[in-house]
Amino acid sequence: MTDTPTLTAEHILHALAQLDKRTTRPRQAIAAAIATRAAEERDFAIDDLWHDARQRDAGVGRATTFRMVDLLVRLGMLDRIAFADGTERYHAVAPGAHHHHLTCSVCHKVVEIACCLPMQQIAEVARDNGFALAQHRIEIFGVCSECQCQ
Repeated sequence: MTDTPTLTAEHILHALAQLDKRTTRPRQAIAAAIATRAAEERDFAIDDLWHDARQRDAGVGRATTFRMVDLLVRLGMLDRIAFADGTERYHAVAPGAHHHHLTCSVCHKVVEIACCLPMQQIAEVARDNGFALAQHRIEIFGVCSECQCQ
């Protein structure tokens, strides 16, 4: 576990309140399920999150879960990690954190890495290709040590 702040249910519900979104029981259950995974530094698929949230509140709908995850990605509270096989997983972003991921393409384990290219270099790459830099993220894929041993 890292010493960086963890995304909590309170962070999530506060962000929703700032957008004038009601704090419904299903949203509270989803926020709590995300916070649990964040505290354990575990990534998740939306269906896994939905099943976890339904254990907290049987009224949590699948569509509500999808909409909330999409909103939290747009707010920068969750990172969407897309795999070559078309699957996606999500990882909670600690408040104020800037990080990148090393992801196992076999078991989908996600590890945060603290290194980054210098911003000047990233901005230069964007500029050289005619882009105005808005944000960036770095995803590195490989095979973790556990999967290499199998």
